[in-house]
Amino acid sequence: MVTRRNDTLLLRIITASVGVPLLLFVACKGGGALLLLVGVLYLAGLRENLRLLTGVGLAPSPWLAYLIALMLLLVTYFYPEQFPGALVYALLLSVFPLVVFFPRYSPPEAGVIFLSTAYLSLFLYLYLLRCLPQGRNWLLLALVVTWAFDTAAYFAGRYLGKRRLTPGLSPGKTVEGFAAGLLASALVATLFARWLPVGPVLLFGLGALAGIAAQVGDLVFSAVKRAAGHKDAGRIIPGHGGVLDRFDSMLLTAPLIYAAARLLT
Repeated sequence: MVTRRNDTLLLRIITASVGVPLLLFVACKGGGALLLLVGVLYLAGLRENLRLLTGVGLAPSPWLAYLIALMLLLVTYFYPEQFPGALVYALLLSVFPLVVFFPRYSPPEAGVIFLSTAYLSLFLYLYLLRCLPQGRNWLLLALVVTWAFDTAAYFAGRYLGKRRLTPGLSPGKTVEGFAAGLLASALVATLFARWLPVGPVLLFGLGALAGIAAQVGDLVFSAVKRAAGHKDAGRIIPGHGGVLDRFDSMLLTAPLIYAAARLLT
């Protein structure tokens, strides 16, 4: 068992050593390359989520979900400022088939499609962050703070964790891991005072809030996976599982930091 855990950890480290530099390169480059990467995360995460939901007796139309996701991607690219308003059209596209296809298309399916496409569209804030003034630095802040939280929480929980944070939801999460993650995300955020027009005290607070958001984002999909009876959302990322296993934290940290950036600058 110990050998297997060590092998999994080694695979996680190898994957991260390749994936992190690639993500940082694309984040710095921005433009279409970044939107393409974010779009892949969005669509892959949507596929994983829809597959998970079949485990709780729901079978929403994947093609309608992909159509809505494509619409949101196009709006984000051509009219980034209009993205929040585009969620209204996502809602309309989700419920309109009820008028035509009921009872084959039911209200629970409409709700699942809208919730899935809207919630996972928060990935698009990774691109929207890059569109802001000093967007590269804000995006790097979102990425690095989230990774700092995840890494510190994982290792502190693995080696020091004793008290379970949410035993009924995710038994592997510990209070010690959460505390270490919060401290790491807050401290790492202060380093960006050199590149952002925000003081270290505010960045410390923002980093702590981002850590809380990262933990909540992680636990949201822990609930979905537990309800569906799956340990992982997928297997596309060696050592990490699926897109939602690795990037679920960023679904809430990215919009949080986007809102902070708009407020503070």
